[in-house]
Amino acid sequence: MALEFTPSIILVLVFSFFAISYFMGMLVHSGWMYEDKKNIKKDSRQAWALCMAAGTGITGWMFAYGYYVNF
Repeated sequence: MALEFTPSIILVLVFSFFAISYFMGMLVHSGWMYEDKKNIKKDSRQAWALCMAAGTGITGWMFAYGYYVNF
């Protein structure tokens, strides 16, 4: 009996999610800090955390939508 989600597939999915989230956060950070910056410093930890959270949210939506749209 073949498993739909083997442990190696789950590991790849988790790693892919975090990798894509990180790079999506980098895209949001570069767009926000270098183009639309108001009173936020470039090296702000708060801005970095906010952008990483935005990247995780965007990637989470893409993964969830990509999974459920196939059913």
